[in-house]
Amino acid sequence: MKLPSALRIGLLLLISCRLAAAREAALRYKFSADQTNVFAVEVAVRSESGSEITSGNLTIVTRDVTTNGVKIICRGGLKTENRRTPQRGPGYFQGFMPMQSFNVFQNGCEMDLDDRGQVIRDGGDYLLAVPLGKLIQSVFAALPGKTGSSESSDTVAALDEPLWLGPTEFLLNPAPAGPPYYNGYPGFNQRQSQAALKLSRHTVWTVASDSPEAVVFNKKVTLESLLKTGNEPRLTATSESVLTFNRVTGVFTTIETQGDVASQTETAARKAKVSFKCRLLTGAELAAALTPPPPPAPRKLAGSDLDKFIADLKSPDLETRRTAMRQFNGAAVTAPSDELIDLVAGMALDSDTFVRMTAANFLGTYGGSNQVPVLLKLAKDSDWSSRQPAVKALGKLKDERAIQPLADLLARGSNMFGQDASAALINIGAPAEKAVLALLNERNADTQRQACNILQQIGSNDSLEPLQKLIGDSDQQLSQAAVDAVRAIKLRQ
Repeated sequence: MKLPSALRIGLLLLISCRLAAAREAALRYKFSADQTNVFAVEVAVRSESGSEITSGNLTIVTRDVTTNGVKIICRGGLKTENRRTPQRGPGYFQGFMPMQSFNVFQNGCEMDLDDRGQVIRDGGDYLLAVPLGKLIQSVFAALPGKTGSSESSDTVAALDEPLWLGPTEFLLNPAPAGPPYYNGYPGFNQRQSQAALKLSRHTVWTVASDSPEAVVFNKKVTLESLLKTGNEPRLTATSESVLTFNRVTGVFTTIETQGDVASQTETAARKAKVSFKCRLLTGAELAAALTPPPPPAPRKLAGSDLDKFIADLKSPDLETRRTAMRQFNGAAVTAPSDELIDLVAGMALDSDTFVRMTAANFLGTYGGSNQVPVLLKLAKDSDWSSRQPAVKALGKLKDERAIQPLADLLARGSNMFGQDASAALINIGAPAEKAVLALLNERNADTQRQACNILQQIGSNDSLEPLQKLIGDSDQQLSQAAVDAVRAIKLRQ
């Protein structure tokens, strides 16, 4: 049956209106549980003090998806390369500072977002230069209220001096009074204060193109601090972005932002250009990003290189010996001679932490009974990187001289000492039983629990009565550890 022309036209108009209304409706991110997306990102900051480029892959995994939100876990293999402009005057580094790199987001962070990209909970997002804001929020930009053109005004917080260009820029910018003080983080300058500025923000979204598959936005942002220096805002910034949102996958596939920022204080004026690029990886690129790289092959030291290393270790000059040990880090030697092992052992107690660590790792692999005395000293080192390989080596050598020192480490009652010492005593085996039994009398419950766990592996009938006294202890974990140890010993009978 053929429809009348007027009815056909009406239906077409209705369909067109509905399609137009659908496109005008607010966009939403689409989240699926346990979905992994990888974005290639690059952030560049160029100012009068030099340039800084942070780049790499940002991996984002979705968790706990709800009807309108998601928990995302972020991890980045991002590194920052820096080039400092030479500074003149007292306290400044003369000449270009070498390129340095920092791992960003190696430990990851968690954030809760709603389906519009609004942050519900911030679990450690990484700060970027003004006007970019934060890394994850730059990738998951807060979506406009509707697909069509829109504009809005609000207030946001941004870093004031000295961090307004982002933390890495500040950490590598030499302080006028000389090298920065350290406060738990390399380069953190205690003399500089951190503060946040309130800024008025005006955002304009316009649609560059729209289709059933994707919508391309142009976004302009202007920022102006409410705090003024004289008659001028203390901080101003502008940015222009082009963003492509995929309607099918429900994420931005590409983002490119260019911005300018200027700061005016009572003592200085600074300007910088910033840029942000983000691209969703797919296909072979995504597969390559999710495949862990093979472990690097150890550098082999042999022939004339090994001869020079041995000669440098014999040098009467301390710095020559230290330089040789630093270069030796990570190198592999096939069947090292007793002379080489003794030379390395001679550097194992050096005051340089890196030298001690290198020596401890070498002796942990190649050391023998002659190196037990120096390994026992390294086992007491306050630095974990030196202590751990020494403790492991003592367990591997099964030298009974190490039993009591290892038990003393456990008696400290700290997990940072306990796990490696416990494994070493278990490896030594039955000769360590008596020293471990004495640990059951320690007041520290954690030490007692670790002793129970060791005796579960190496204990004999001599351990049964002391262990049975701990069964029913008010510390339920200790009581259960004693039960498990008694059961394991009886099964071995």
